[in-house]
Amino acid sequence: MARRGVALDALNRERKGLLRKKIRTPEETPPAAPVFAPLRKKPGAAQIVSAARRAGVTDEFDGAPVAETLASLAKRGVDVLAARGFDDDPFSVGSEAVLRESAGRVAAGLRLAARACGAGGILVAASCRDEARRFSAAEPDVPAAAAGPRYPASLFLLRKLRRGGKKVAFLGAQACAALADAAEGKPQEETVVTAAGDGFREPGNYRVRIGAPVREVLRAAGISGRARLAAVRSAVSGDALADDSLPVAASTRCVVALLRAPAGRVYPCVRCGRCARACPVGVVPWLIHRELESGDPDALLFFHAGECVGCRACSLVCPSGIALAEEVALAAERKEGVAK
Repeated sequence: MARRGVALDALNRERKGLLRKKIRTPEETPPAAPVFAPLRKKPGAAQIVSAARRAGVTDEFDGAPVAETLASLAKRGVDVLAARGFDDDPFSVGSEAVLRESAGRVAAGLRLAARACGAGGILVAASCRDEARRFSAAEPDVPAAAAGPRYPASLFLLRKLRRGGKKVAFLGAQACAALADAAEGKPQEETVVTAAGDGFREPGNYRVRIGAPVREVLRAAGISGRARLAAVRSAVSGDALADDSLPVAASTRCVVALLRAPAGRVYPCVRCGRCARACPVGVVPWLIHRELESGDPDALLFFHAGECVGCRACSLVCPSGIALAEEVALAAERKEGVAK
């Protein structure tokens, strides 16, 4: 049986290079001082959620307020809460760097989060076995699991952890560290953003203030005047950077600059099947593309389109440059409309 997902070996080597240097701060800023009263030694769930809300703690992966996430998990129930210390996109390694350099803070915040949502167990999800071993050496009391090398790794790891009917949820490593700070009365004022790509002279991880313009990251990493393309959030599923005054959010995670923009040419589908093999949930994008191209598409033939998770693996591997991810999303909308 063919392995699903996409092998990103070349980009995984890029990831290792980005992690060689420690997190840098563009400008010397004093560490956040306590603004709120710190929590007592063994706070209750309500106190932890309240501290997260006051401090504005936000998950770097989905941009959701952690207070709302914890309250939701408490209602639904969760067996294991895992601190996610890696990004699916190998260009984005901020959470991985935080896990390396602040393992104790991540572990402390994870314990608080688990108490707040009533999780029976905790776990740290690392990018690979080496990173899992590195964390375990620093925090031996917290179990660690390793994701695989294929994109989207978080989905494959979550599926593995949920075997046997376990309810498992992820919380970003940066969010966990920020929650530990919130327990001490400190608001979340900073986030770690990765500057990656050959358009930067000093690629790496930068600790920047939330709300600062993205241009501060570009300037600190030394963006080249010859850079042709810049994107934020992800090299795979991010958005083109049209304005460098865009404020940095906790979920910005990554800024990519390239000296050469992708060609952007689109060719006819050759039905190679790469998109179907890459899809982690079994969608067959080339069939959906063929149906949309027919001129009179039948929404009933948009098989499994509604199960798409938006990882864009299909577009990533398409040799014809077809925007398959957008077509699958369109098919899902049309199929839902027919169902109603």
